[in-house]
Parts: sequence; structure tokens; C-alpha cells
Amino acid sequence: MTLSMLSAASFWTRGVALSLAALLTSGCFAGSSSRPAYQPQPVSAPPAKPSTVTAASNAPGQGLDLQALIGLTKQAKSAEELERLLNQPGSINNLDLDEDGNVDYIRVQEYGGGNTKNFSFVALLKDGQEQEVADLRIEQTPGQQEAVVQVQGHPTVYGPNMYYSAALPIATALFLAWALAPRPAFYVSPYGFGAFPAYYRPYAPVPVATYRTTVANYTRDVPARRVGQPPIRSTAVSPNAGKVAPSVRQPLTQPAQTQRQFQQRDGNRPVASGGFGQGPAAERSAPPPTAAPRPTPPPAARPMPPAAGRPASPPRNFNTRGRRN
Repeated sequence: MTLSMLSAASFWTRGVALSLAALLTSGCFAGSSSRPAYQPQPVSAPPAKPSTVTAASNAPGQGLDLQALIGLTKQAKSAEELERLLNQPGSINNLDLDEDGNVDYIRVQEYGGGNTKNFSFVALLKDGQEQEVADLRIEQTPGQQEAVVQVQGHPTVYGPNMYYSAALPIATALFLAWALAPRPAFYVSPYGFGAFPAYYRPYAPVPVATYRTTVANYTRDVPARRVGQPPIRSTAVSPNAGKVAPSVRQPLTQPAQTQRQFQQRDGNRPVASGGFGQGPAAERSAPPPTAAPRPTPPPAARPMPPAAGRPASPPRNFNTRGRRN
């Protein structure tokens, strides 16, 4: 075989190989283009677990329900027992005015008032501070077998004119029968902060939902209603009406001057809804920013002395019309 014939055969073989390669390559691309493109599937996050939040009572109106206080008179047999029932776990007392983590002890004090029987309820805070929270009065109509019970919340805690009233049968309200019976002396609690009775053990406030359930047990069968004016007209004044604890951390409806000032200084707490503003206390109590001092202007430049050998020009004088004299 000659050299020219070998060259032709080699050229023909190479051409066939290139054609086969082109066919295979086009087939691969055609197969790949016919396949559907991969679409990433969205990944859904697992459902969030519901969270349960329980908050303790932090409003004075929720810490000592006035209607429940009237209902408690159907169970207590005396003022001393009424005080004991108020200061045990699970009672209607859930007040923590100073927010020290313990329910405030409530002391009961009876005082005179003519034909009415009067009882003052005072919360004992830490550092020996005292805050009257409620005043209860009982009046019996002559010849009637029932008595009117009136309870008023202290204005600083509950706001003005916060009265609840109910007419209860004396035979079924044990406390009323004891209060209206002749007694040689008034009941005045001998206890105070740091000198509690032996049965007392401090306890923490319960959540709002738990407290509402407790209150319902005392108000279910008590026909108490909210009134704007006191149904019992008496001139008696509680001896503890002026007792206002300065260091109250819970929001008050109508805080006194000392309480408002304390809450303004106390950790950026907002003032309560007693008409004293709504913003953070720190913003209201901060002094106004002082104005930046004005920069001192530079001293006026002194006139340069005339050059040596050149007479100084005479001062120019202008008349009212601006012409030089």
C-alpha cells in the first residue's frame, strides 16, 4: 500500500470518529434538556409551641377585692378572726404594694361612730410604713333583721368615691351579729410590722387568674353593688385615713404627693393613671438640657500703624448725606 493510500485511509477514519463523537454529544444534550429542571421544595418550620404566661396581680384593685371583703363578713365570727382570714394563703388579700415578693399583712382596727360600727384595714409595708386600703361600716335599721354593709376603698389606692354596698341578713352574716352586739371595748389589732401573730407566715402573691377564682367564691352569694355615694351617712372619720405609705411601687389610682415623687424616682416607672402624665418617670424628672455656651468672639483687630516715611491719612468725616467734608 502506497503512502498516499495510507493517508487517505487515516483521514477517513478520523472523520468517522469525529462524526460519531458529535452524534453522541448532541444526544446527551438532548436527553438532559428533556428532563425537568430541579425545583427546590420549600421547607416549613415546625409549629411553635404555645407559651403560657402567668402574671401576678399588680393592680391594687385586683389585690384586695372590695366586694369579696363584704363576702368575708359572712364567714368571720369576729374582727380578730376577720384579720386572721385576711392574712393566710388563699385569702382575698393579694396586695403587694411595695413589691417585695410577699403579700402585705393587713391589720384591722375598730373605731367609734355613733350608731354605725366602723373598721379600718391597714396594710403593713416593709420599713414600718402603713397604708390604709379600705374602710368598712355597718348600720342596722331599727326593727329590721338585716344590716347595710358599706366598704370604701382608700382614694389613693382605688380612686375617689369607690363604694360597694350590700344588705345582709344578720342571722347569716356572723361578723355582723358580732359587730352589732354590745361589747365592752373596740377591737384594735395588737400586731405590727415585725410583730406578727404566731400563725402568720409570709406568702407570695398568686397569679391574677387564680385570684379571680378565689374572689368568685366570696362574691357568688353576696348582693354587693357599686355605688357612687355612701349609703351610710356617718360623720365618723377613720383614724388611719391619713396613713399613706410613701414607698408604694404598685401603680396607684390617685397617689399622694410623696408617692408620686417616689414612683418618679423609682427605676423609670410610669406614673399611674391619676392625671400625672403617661410617659416614663425618668424622662419627666430629668432636668431640661442646658443650652450650649455661645462661642466668645475674637478680639477686634487693632489698626496697623502707618508705614515708615508715609504720612497717615486724615480721618474721613461724612455728613448726613454721605458726602465727605
